[in-house]
Amino acid sequence: MTWTKPSVLLMLSLLLLQGCGIYSFSGTSLPLKAKSFSLKLKSNVALGPPDLVEELQQRLGDELVQRTPLKQVDTKGDLQLEGVIKKFRYVSIAPTQEKEEDRGPIDQLTIEVQMNYINPYDEEASFSKKTFLQYANASAYANRSDEEPRLIQEIFTKLVKDIFKETVASW
Repeated sequence: MTWTKPSVLLMLSLLLLQGCGIYSFSGTSLPLKAKSFSLKLKSNVALGPPDLVEELQQRLGDELVQRTPLKQVDTKGDLQLEGVIKKFRYVSIAPTQEKEEDRGPIDQLTIEVQMNYINPYDEEASFSKKTFLQYANASAYANRSDEEPRLIQEIFTKLVKDIFKETVASW
């Protein structure tokens, strides 16, 4: 077999990727020894739906299972994520003039989560009490109980993406 310049470059690229740990084309980089993760969330807020913690925990756990080779365990995973929902708050904000439909008053729902991430294989990747905050807007004229599930889903999508990126996609 003769080695061409493109095949040598491809081989070197693959070796470099392997040196970073387990790399997948979904954008994750994990330590070779990491096989599992544990995830525990709780809430310190009085407002919001009663299943708020369970829903965020399910969404984040599903994201990790689907986009990594890690298995979820109840406790003491190789990688550990713990968090607290610190804020669930509605605030009325001034209307914007960017779009015709945004000219009325707006209710903004903000959800803040504080996370701890323990990665014993890479201490620099670990963090403690890191805050993740996202929001979504709805018309103040809309029925809040009708809009709230959509707002929460929108916010959770952003939060899961942020947390995923800061933990297992950080390389």
